[in-house]
Amino acid sequence: MSNVLHHSILILLLFFATVPPARVIARTLPAVVDEEYDRYKKRGDDFFKEGKYFEARRQYQNCLEVPGFETDEYATKQIEVSTTGLELRQKVDEAASQGKNQQVVDLLYQLLNLNPDDVLTKSQFADHYEREGNQLFNQKKYREARTNYTAAIQFASANKKETLLIQVRNIDVLLQPTYPNRIGLKAVTGVVAVGAGIAGLVLRSNYNSKVRALNGISQQADPDGTGIIADRDMYRQYDEAYTAAEAARQKSGLSKACLGVAAVATLAEAYLFLHKPKPRQTAFHWQPSADSWGLAIRYTF
Repeated sequence: MSNVLHHSILILLLFFATVPPARVIARTLPAVVDEEYDRYKKRGDDFFKEGKYFEARRQYQNCLEVPGFETDEYATKQIEVSTTGLELRQKVDEAASQGKNQQVVDLLYQLLNLNPDDVLTKSQFADHYEREGNQLFNQKKYREARTNYTAAIQFASANKKETLLIQVRNIDVLLQPTYPNRIGLKAVTGVVAVGAGIAGLVLRSNYNSKVRALNGISQQADPDGTGIIADRDMYRQYDEAYTAAEAARQKSGLSKACLGVAAVATLAEAYLFLHKPKPRQTAFHWQPSADSWGLAIRYTF
């Protein structure tokens, strides 16, 4: 009897000793399976956000191989989306190699609609618009180039965005050029006009005064108009007045020249005032490098 009781107790102890581990296994086994699935899922999601659809699809396929997740709806859906993204990416590469720029843009927008977080597609967008901007800039089509640089900024990374902003600011300077300072030239023409005018008027006034003096002495020396001056002193005065008037007459041509110079200078000053000078760009400028996607510096004289 004691042996039977002893065996019964031993069986009960063995039973209770084995039950807890079985429960632990029952609780921990699904957790191990979920952890494996989550690991594949996270890798797939990370690749998907980067726009690496081939790698993302492989990780989602791994999710379906985890026991209990063979028909997982999320992984199945992501495999389909990744396949579509991979096909669109291949079409982008083909269109780019054929120089079909508009088709490239359309396909890239399809990729962004498929996956708004696609880092690789955003980078391709930024590169595309930057290349277009560089070509237009080198053709001096600054407004069109600025439009492309601005579009590239929307998709560019932080480092590339700084470079593009520099180029946009450079174009803004080119589109609002400074004009040559003509204040000095205007001042010179003004001085010439005034000086020449005054000189011409002085010479003309001097000639007129000499002629009036000669006429006055002539009337005193020969009031009857006989052409004979009997008084020696009066003749001397007449001769001096005549000589002075003749000298002033010879300078009358110079007075006309001075008045002509004054007129030309006045017209030149009026022209400078009314006509806006052409822009002249003289400064250091950043421009797209011909050998890379960076920027080069140049100086315009």
